[in-house]
Amino acid sequence: MTNSSTVSIRICQEGHANALALNKDCTQIAVAGRSLLKVFSIESDCFTEVCNMRGGKNQNLSYSSNDVAWSYLEPNILATAATNGVVSVWDLSKFGRQKQLLVYNEHERTAHSVTFHPTEANFLISGSQDGTIKCFDTRIDKGAIITYFSNSESVRDVKFSPHSPNTFAAVSENGTVQIWDIRRAEKCTTQFTAHSGPIYTCDWHPTQQWLATGSRDKQIKVWNMGSKALLEHTIHTIAVVGRVKWRPDKTYHIASCALVVDYSIYIWDVRRPFIPYASFNEHTNVTTGIGWKGDPYSLLSTSKDSTIYKHCFRDAQRPSQLANPQGASINFRGDVLYAYKAKVPPPIAASTSKTSLLSSRSKPPTKTDNFHLAKSNLQNYVTKNDPDNLEKELPHLSPMREYLCFKGCAEDYQLIGKSLSELCEHNVNVAKKYGKVHVAMLWMWVKNLYANSLNNNMKSEPRTSTSGSNLLGSRLMSQASNQSTIVWEEIGGSRDDDESSKLKPDDQNILEQTSGDFPGNVQPRIAYPPVNDAENDGSFNDFIFGDQELTIEHMDCVKNLRNGFLYVGPHLCKEWSLPNSPLIGSDLHAAKHETPPESSQETTPPPHPPNLIKMTSMPYVPFWEPHDVIADCLMLQADIGDVQTSVSILIALGEKRNDLPIDKSVHENWLQSYIELLHRYQMWNEAAEIMNLSWIPSICMINEQSTAVYTNCGLCGKHLTNRAGWFCSKCRTADASKCSVCHTIVRGLYAWCQVCSHGGHLEHLQDWFAANSYCPICGHVCEYE
Repeated sequence: MTNSSTVSIRICQEGHANALALNKDCTQIAVAGRSLLKVFSIESDCFTEVCNMRGGKNQNLSYSSNDVAWSYLEPNILATAATNGVVSVWDLSKFGRQKQLLVYNEHERTAHSVTFHPTEANFLISGSQDGTIKCFDTRIDKGAIITYFSNSESVRDVKFSPHSPNTFAAVSENGTVQIWDIRRAEKCTTQFTAHSGPIYTCDWHPTQQWLATGSRDKQIKVWNMGSKALLEHTIHTIAVVGRVKWRPDKTYHIASCALVVDYSIYIWDVRRPFIPYASFNEHTNVTTGIGWKGDPYSLLSTSKDSTIYKHCFRDAQRPSQLANPQGASINFRGDVLYAYKAKVPPPIAASTSKTSLLSSRSKPPTKTDNFHLAKSNLQNYVTKNDPDNLEKELPHLSPMREYLCFKGCAEDYQLIGKSLSELCEHNVNVAKKYGKVHVAMLWMWVKNLYANSLNNNMKSEPRTSTSGSNLLGSRLMSQASNQSTIVWEEIGGSRDDDESSKLKPDDQNILEQTSGDFPGNVQPRIAYPPVNDAENDGSFNDFIFGDQELTIEHMDCVKNLRNGFLYVGPHLCKEWSLPNSPLIGSDLHAAKHETPPESSQETTPPPHPPNLIKMTSMPYVPFWEPHDVIADCLMLQADIGDVQTSVSILIALGEKRNDLPIDKSVHENWLQSYIELLHRYQMWNEAAEIMNLSWIPSICMINEQSTAVYTNCGLCGKHLTNRAGWFCSKCRTADASKCSVCHTIVRGLYAWCQVCSHGGHLEHLQDWFAANSYCPICGHVCEYE
C-alpha cells in the first residue's frame, strides 16, 4: 500500500470532466470533458498538471469529449470521443495543435465510448448514438476500416476482452449485450437481453470470464461468458448505474458510481449484493469516471464538481457496520415479519503441516474478510385464527382467490360512459360478485354522497364563525332560518280557540306548549320559521319583524341591548304593533299602527316589562361535507394493499376528485402502483385503459415510451433503417419479409426472432415450434413462448 492518503485537486473552473483514463504504468491520468482535456501526473500527495490540450482558441466541438482512452502499448497516444461524433487521436509527444494527430468524422451522431485494442497498437473502436461501432486504424487517416451494425438505436459502451484480444463487448440502450469478433463485421457472435432498461456501462473481469453490465434499472449484473451467457450475480443499487470497474486482485469486488442523483462511489462484493462493502463520499456532485491505480487500495475518480480524487481505501466508509441488523414489519391482518442477524462461524482452514505448540498462531480473519458470510433469519408470526372458522378464513387469505378477485374487478369495473350513479351501482354488483363486501359498501356510499344534485354542487370551503355584525343579509342567516326560535310572551289569561283559529296560514307553524315548570303564568311559545324557500328570500329582519325592517340605524325604539338579549319596551307591545309578524301573539296583531309621541316614550324599563326577548345571533349549522371521510376511506384502502379500489373510485368521480383533500403526488403513486400490478398480471389492455383515463400527464405518457421497434435483415443482419419496409439496402432484396416455414411473403401479422432475425406467419411458427426448438433457417435456438 504505497499511497496512504486521500488527495484531490480542482481541475477546471469552466466545466467538469466526463471521463478519465490511466496510462499503462498508472503514473498519469487523462481527464476529458465538455471544455476540458488535460493530463496530470499522479504524485504521492498531489496531482501535477502535465499537459493541457485545450489551450489557445481550440474551442470547436471536436474538443468536447464524452470519453477518453489511453493506449495499452503507446505511452503518448490518447483517443477521445466527442459529442459531435468525432473520434480524435492525440500524441502527447508533439507540440501545439500538432498534438491532435488524427480526426475521424465517421459517426453521424454523438460518440459515447472509445477504446484501444489490447494487443494491436494501431486499432481502436468507438460506439455511437447512431447505433454503429467503428474500427479505426491509426495508420490510415481516411476513415473507419470496419463498421459494425448493432441493430440498436445507440451503443453506449464498448470494451475489449482481456482473455480474447479480438473479442469486444458492446452494450446498447435497448438493454442488449453483443459480443463481436473484430474480424467478422457481418454479424455478432452472441447477443442477449441483459436488462430491462438502457445499459450505460460494461467491464470485463481481469481474471474471470465475467462481464459486468450497469443499467438504468439500477442493477449491476455479472454474466459468465464461457460457452453461453449465464447470469452469475445481480447487485441492486439505489440509482442509475453510470460506471463499473472491477477491483484488481479482488475477485469478487467491483466499483460503481451513479449516473444521476447519487454522488458516492461504492465497492460491492458480488456475493452480498444488497449492501456495499465500502463507499467513498468525498464528491459533492455526480461522479463521472472511476479507475483503479494499479492496486486495490487506490481509486481515482472525477466528478461534476470539477475535482479529481485519489481515494485511499483505508479512508473508505463501511455501510454494513452502520446498518441496522434487524427489522420488523406488520400487515393489516396482524401478521408480523421479523428479520435479525444470524451468527455464522468463520470457516476453519485445514492445517497443511504439523506445528509445535510454541509456534505462532495464524492471524484470524477480520470482519471485512468475512463480509460475504453475513446471513439473517426471517421469522413469520401469523395471527392465530379461530379453529372453528379456520376453513372459512383460509380461502379468504389464499393468494389465488386474491388474484381472481383483482383480475375480475379489473375486467368488470366500469369507470366511464355512464352517470356516476349507474357506474357506482354496477361496480357495487361487481364487488359483491367477488366477495368484496366492504368495497361494495364504499361504492354505495360514493353513490349516495356524490350522485345526487345536492352534493354535486357542494364544494369544500373554510368554516368560519358567525358574529352579530354580519348577520343581516348573509348566507349564514339564510341557513339559520331553518332553526327554531323560542319566544317567551307574558299571557294574562287563557287564549280562546276562536282567537287561535284566526291565525293566518303563515302562522300555523307556531306551536304552543301549555305544560312545564315555568315561573308565574309565563308560558313558552315556540315559533318555527316557514319551510318554503320562497318565503325565506328576505333578510333576517323580515323573519323577526314581518314586513317592517329593523336595522341598527333605525332602532329608535330599542334602548337596551343587554347580554345578548334584545329588550323591547312596553310601548312597542302596547302602542306600536308589528303587523303580519309570526312571532307576536294575536292580540298584538289587533293593535293599531301608531307611532307614540316622544314625550310618552319611557327612558327606563318598567318594573314588570313583558317577557319578550329574542336572541341576536343564530348558531351557524354548516353543511356536512363528505370529502374528508371519502379521502380517509381511499387512503385506508391503499394502505391495506387495495390500490385498485382507490384508483377506480378516483376515475369514476371525474372532476369531483379535485374536492378530495388528497395530494396529486398520491394520485400519481396510486396510478403507478395499479398499472404495475396490471402489468405484473399481464393485463395489458386494462393497464392501457387506466393510462388513457389518467389525469396525470406523466402517467398518460407511459404508453408513449419505448414504442420504436427495430428490425434487421435476416440474410446479412444489417439494421433496416429505411422506410421501405423489409427491403434491405445492402442485399438489395426483400427476402427478409418471407416466412421461414412456407417461404412466401407475409401479409399481416409477422413474428420474428430478435437474435437471428428470421420469422414468418405466426400460425406457421406456432406449428413449427410446437415440435421443434430451433430456427427453421439457421438452426438458432429461438426463445418462443
